[in-house]
Amino acid sequence: MIRAFRLCKTRHLATAFSGEGARLNGGRWNSPGNAVVYTSSSLSLTTLEVLMHLEDPEAFARLFSWVSIEIPHDFLETVELATLAAGWNDDEPRPVSRVVGDAWLRSMRSAALAVPSVVTPGEWNYLLNPAHPQFPRILIGPFQRFRPDARLIR
Repeated sequence: MIRAFRLCKTRHLATAFSGEGARLNGGRWNSPGNAVVYTSSSLSLTTLEVLMHLEDPEAFARLFSWVSIEIPHDFLETVELATLAAGWNDDEPRPVSRVVGDAWLRSMRSAALAVPSVVTPGEWNYLLNPAHPQFPRILIGPFQRFRPDARLIR
């Protein structure tokens, strides 16, 4: 099993694995209209990934919960870094990375896709396809309140 982590606003726990937020807004690896769930290979990476997008870091510890996920190895496909087009890791998401994620979602080849992190080069995020038939077999642990060290946002 591959362990992954997800941080989400506590008020959205009921829909944390629907992919609805990404469907509405798009992300680095998906265009608006395509539901996908973003997770990371470690709790610290998912923390950084979320912090990068927060307008109010002060509220971070009050608003979020985290969960551990276990993905069977054979449910995972990996994007090879060498195959990505220039610009995939620009500060703002570009079509070159969205094309990769959108094609993977349409293909239904796997329930999970490992993609490189832009925030922390050398680490990996995992996209989950909530529409994939294997998705219900991904193990999702109970949510826990996120209580980071206060120095993290000083």
